[in-house]
This record gives sequence, structure tokens and C-alpha cells, in this order.
Amino acid sequence: MINITSIKGNIIKIQKNTKLLDIEEILNSKFKGEEFLPNTLDSLHNPYLFADMKKAVDRIKDAKDSGEKVFIFWDYDVDWVTSTSILQHFFTKIWLKASYRLPHRVKDWYWLKNYFIDEAKKLWVSLIITVDCWTRDIEIIKYAKKIWIDIIVTDHHSVPEIIPEEAVAIINPKRPWCKYPYKDLAWAWVAFKLMQALAKEFFEEEEYRDYLMKSIDICAIWTVADCMILTGENRVIVELWLAQIKNSRSRGIRTLLENDLDKDLDADVFWFTIWPRLNAAWRMDCPYLAVNLILNNSDSVEKTLKKIEELNEKRKFLTKQFVEESEIKINKNDNLIFYISRDIPHGIMWIVAGRITEKYHKPCITLKEEDWKYVASCRSPEYFSMIEILEKRKEMFLAFGWHKQAAGFSISKENFAEFKTSILSELNKQDFSKHKKEIEITKIVKLEELWFSFLKKINRFKPFWMWNLKPVFIIEDLEDYKLEFLWNKSRDHLRFSTKHWFKMFAFYMWDFYEEIKRWIREWKKLDLIFDISEDNWMWKKNLMLKVVDVILR
Repeated sequence: MINITSIKGNIIKIQKNTKLLDIEEILNSKFKGEEFLPNTLDSLHNPYLFADMKKAVDRIKDAKDSGEKVFIFWDYDVDWVTSTSILQHFFTKIWLKASYRLPHRVKDWYWLKNYFIDEAKKLWVSLIITVDCWTRDIEIIKYAKKIWIDIIVTDHHSVPEIIPEEAVAIINPKRPWCKYPYKDLAWAWVAFKLMQALAKEFFEEEEYRDYLMKSIDICAIWTVADCMILTGENRVIVELWLAQIKNSRSRGIRTLLENDLDKDLDADVFWFTIWPRLNAAWRMDCPYLAVNLILNNSDSVEKTLKKIEELNEKRKFLTKQFVEESEIKINKNDNLIFYISRDIPHGIMWIVAGRITEKYHKPCITLKEEDWKYVASCRSPEYFSMIEILEKRKEMFLAFGWHKQAAGFSISKENFAEFKTSILSELNKQDFSKHKKEIEITKIVKLEELWFSFLKKINRFKPFWMWNLKPVFIIEDLEDYKLEFLWNKSRDHLRFSTKHWFKMFAFYMWDFYEEIKRWIREWKKLDLIFDISEDNWMWKKNLMLKVVDVILR
């Protein structure tokens, strides 16, 4: 194995003997053929293997029979949008009196509060189903119980030692006594499994299977957007949806994808086409737009989509603006990068933090300055645990929540200086330079090898995503090429041109234009690192090489 540092500072791991092997032989060895057997609905596990699933189903059936009002309570990211859409559509179909409620991202921040419980009581709601949270929120659930409101908790986060006994049911695959065999479910999957158990009670077999198949797209969206590994049931749901992508029951999803339906789609269609647009709704305006896009099958869905597209363009413009501003303000030498702005919108803080983390391969905290406090979004690379470093200082925060690589908190200005000094004094003593992003090359290829027959062999192992990453290739000693900006409004992307017929795009690599251009002027060779896919432009199919990195020899 040879390790070479790329133009981006990544470590490129190259197994030299791969040039002698067939691509299908390499992938079979890497992923094991049995992981890629065809999947059907029968590949799904029984939802009643979840602890408390029967309790949840019985309570919801009672609510329907007695005409009770039900709230689905959620926040505003895409996991909550998709999960709520799954449950709301099903509850409407069985004539359950259900509606959904979310907090305001600035006024309420995240999570259930006592005043939401009070609001539900005034509206005669007697059952609340939570989405992606509240396994830990004992006091809130106790408060709801006191005023005769039942709560069903659905979640997929880690489970504390003490859980709220006052909840009617806690459906969470991470519960230690839960017998459900697959633990790596995205939250939309947990919603799907609750719906699956209920559908078995309300539908005959044929309608049950048909409804499940037409519901998997919404679940698949968040499985990919939440970066879940594509093994087990996660793989089943994404594979099934890609196989019947044109048959989504959601007119909004079909409309979103209308320009992609003739392409050979992979899981990344969620990441690049659907997820950014659904996210733009809550980042830039109102998450109800995203739910409306998924649930609304009338002609007005076109108007909703147009509004979402406008918000997405605004999101891209503002993201670029604040990423460029951050380059001036941040200290790139710190092991934890702080970027503070008074003007940055709440909805793009997480994206900007992610861009900084991706570029410098260091953890980043983006903070919005407000009158007396800072609100923060945090991102970190794989090697760094944001949970661990923040947990030590949790007494400083006004509010907080986190995953290993993504977190959020608010902190008073009075505490911020001490927090920043403390965290930097700890981290700057460590050697972060040894932590480089690694890209493992699947095969060394020549341009002459790259035909549709080559792509067909790769596609047998789709869908590609976490765990089963898209194969990455390298062309060594490329010569007789030229480089130019790919036309777009902001000149973000580059294009390599050779005498060959396929397209070679380098997205978001404008920072390296001058360095590569100088290399070309000196008539030097380079290595291109890329993945390969099918491009369909103006009804003509071509191969597209997406350049992910470059080695200057």
C-alpha cells in the first residue's frame, strides 16, 4: 500500500496491484457478494420486536376508537419533516384526528417545553407522539402525565440509565432490553416501523403491502440524509425505493425528481437533490413548507416547490457569502476553529461549520452573536468527538444537544470567553496534524478502460453510501489535458478536458485553480482521483467522472 498526500492534504492510499484485477473481482472481495442479494418487503423485521410496540399500537387504536385528538410533536430538521410526514399521512388515511406541531427555531430552539404541553391541553389533545427525541426528558413527560396527556416516545438516540416511566411507550432500538435485531436505524425508520405495525392492524394483506411500498421513499430520504450506514434494513429501504422511484405516492417528491427520473440513480440523489431543498424550507423560512411538499398532492404543490427552490437558491448564496467571510475571520492554526458572526442566519450556521470542517479537517464552532448570548452550531471530523469535549463544560451552557460529530448549544457572553480559552488551551496542546482524511483507491485505471460496461460492473453493488462507499479510482500521469472553470454563477467548479469523450468535473475545487493551472503551464503530469457515474444531458447518455482530488507529481 502506497500513501501519497494530495493537493487537498488528504492521504491517498493506493494498492498498486489493483491495476491487474477486474473491478468486479475487487468489489466482490471487498463487500462480499451475499450483502447484495435482492431485497423485498419480506426482508424487513417484525416491528413488534421493538420493546413497547404493542403498547404504542394499542394506545393509538384507543385514540382512534374514542375520537381523541393527537399531536405529533417534532422539531424542524429533515428527519422530523420526513418522520412526521410518514405518521401524518397514515393517521389521515385511517381517520385519526392528528395534527403536528413544531417549535420556532429562534424563539423556542429545540425540544418539547411545558408551554407546548399547556397549549395541547387547551386544544383538548390527550396523546402526544414525539419524534426523534425525549427518551431523556423525564420532567416534561411527568408534567404531561399530571395534566392527563399521554406521551409515546419514538427515538433512536442513546438511552440513559433512567428513562421516563410515565411514558405510555418508548420505542427506541437502542434500549438495552429491546429485541429488535437492527440497531442502526435512522429516526424516519422508527416512524416507519410504528406505521408498519399499525398498518398490519388496519389493512388487509394486499393493501398493507402496497401502502408500505409507497411509503418507503420518505423513509429512504432520511436514511441517506442522516448518513446512516447502508447495511441491514437501511440498505433494504433505499434499494427498494430506487427500484420503484417513479411510483412515489408524493407528488412533491415526484416533481422534485422529474429531471432525474431518466438517470441511473443512486442514493446520492437524496443527498444532492432532495435533502438540500427540504432543508432549505426550515433553514431559510418555515419547515411546514417541506411537510406540505411531501403531503400535498394537489396542483398547489407546484407553487410550494417554486417557493422552496427560491429558498434553496438563497441558502446557496448566503452560504457562499459567509464561507468567504469566515476565511478572513477565523484562526486556521487553532485545533478548534471558531467563527463568530452577528449577521449569519441561524439556518446556515451548521452548513458553514461543515464547510470549514471539511476544508481544514478540524472541528469548527460557528456562533451567531445575539444581544447577551451566542448560539452555536458545531461540526467535527470523524477522529474528533464533539460530545466528549462539550460534556466537560456543559454547566456553562444555557441549552445544548449533540451527536458525536454534530452539536448545538447556546452560551451567555459572560461565560463565552472562559469557555473558548478553556477549550483551546486543551485542544491546542494536541497534535491534530497527524489526522488526515484518507481516500482508499479501489483500482488504478486508464482512460481507455472507462466505458459503460465498466460502470455496469460497478452498479451491481449499488446503492452506494455509508459503509458501502462509491468506488474511487485513480488515473496516473495524466497528460494532454486542460483546465477551466465550469460555467455557473459563482464559478465554484472546475472542468478537466481531454481528448476522450466523457465529462470530468471537479466540484467545489475553485480554490485549487491557480495551483493546478501553474502545474499545467509547466507541462507537468498529474493524477486524477475520481468516482464514475452516468450523466444524462439533453437525452444523451455519457459517463461523468467526478474529480474528488488531485495529486501533483
